[in-house]
Amino acid sequence: MDNIVVASPEKIPFKNADFFIGDENDVLGRYYNCAIIEKADIIIRITADCPLIDPEIIDYAIKYYKKHDFPYVYFAPVDGLDVEVFSFKMLEKTWLEATSFEDREHVTPFMKRFTKISIDTQEDFEKVKNGMVK
Repeated sequence: MDNIVVASPEKIPFKNADFFIGDENDVLGRYYNCAIIEKADIIIRITADCPLIDPEIIDYAIKYYKKHDFPYVYFAPVDGLDVEVFSFKMLEKTWLEATSFEDREHVTPFMKRFTKISIDTQEDFEKVKNGMVK
């Protein structure tokens, strides 16, 4: 079932969407707890600082996510048109393993590091070579 939920530290009036009130200082925890309550298997993340997001971009990111076997997809053709799509399994892994303030405050930096397939370091090369990307 598709459901739009605004996950916020306080109730925000938002037409045609449910809301979830969660921890102001642990946005990752807010997302995780919201996903648990909503029984979400796929999470589409659009941040409040991207109010001009194009629905076609959201649809494209979801289709790309479903077509490929990545646990996390980030798509931003232009800064401000950002959308992220990830599995509940990836969200749960992040929630369990991410400990830094940046990871808990910004939700997806851990996911980006975990799913990274660009090769900038020897560690990146070993990860890709050993098939540890997915």
